[in-house]
Amino acid sequence: MHKRFLFLFILNAFMGLSQTDDKIFYEERVECYFDNTTTDSLIIYNGIDGDFITKLKIKPGHERLRWYKIAIAEVKDGWVKIENIRRVPGPDDTINISLNAIKDKWIKIDHLKINIADMSLPDSLGVPFYSEPNVNSKLICKSGKFLSLNLLATSGLWAKVSFMHNGTNYIAWIQRKYQCAYPWTTCPYNP
Repeated sequence: MHKRFLFLFILNAFMGLSQTDDKIFYEERVECYFDNTTTDSLIIYNGIDGDFITKLKIKPGHERLRWYKIAIAEVKDGWVKIENIRRVPGPDDTINISLNAIKDKWIKIDHLKINIADMSLPDSLGVPFYSEPNVNSKLICKSGKFLSLNLLATSGLWAKVSFMHNGTNYIAWIQRKYQCAYPWTTCPYNP
């Protein structure tokens, strides 16, 4: 009886280790996406200013509807440490299984984006942007319309972003609840 229990315990432990990280949503992390409209590749490094590991590219044609969604572990000096990366939309295919090996690797922050919801509200009722990563800091602006934001930094669940709104360039902080890591679909607006 003990041998059978030990065998089942070892088998269960092995199965747990062999499972892939198939988690798609990381609400406890800032998430962004690699701008698939660029002709650049997403280059993966083993550390900040480290050695090249691989590059990821979205191929022209039907794959233009896909992108790389990234959950961020850390941002430092223009670099992003990857908590998780997935090619989406699509099921966890062999590409996503192989992407598990990229956890804790680094990418440059260039071409990483966050969107806000596609709304049709007056700006006064829209998404707030702040001067610092807290709601008690100065309100920089609000947007009641869709915006594409360039990721600059993170602080906890806040993202520092640059964007153009009503003809003005802004650099400001946005709360996690307003961040959307999808380039061609929208996230709900939850004021």
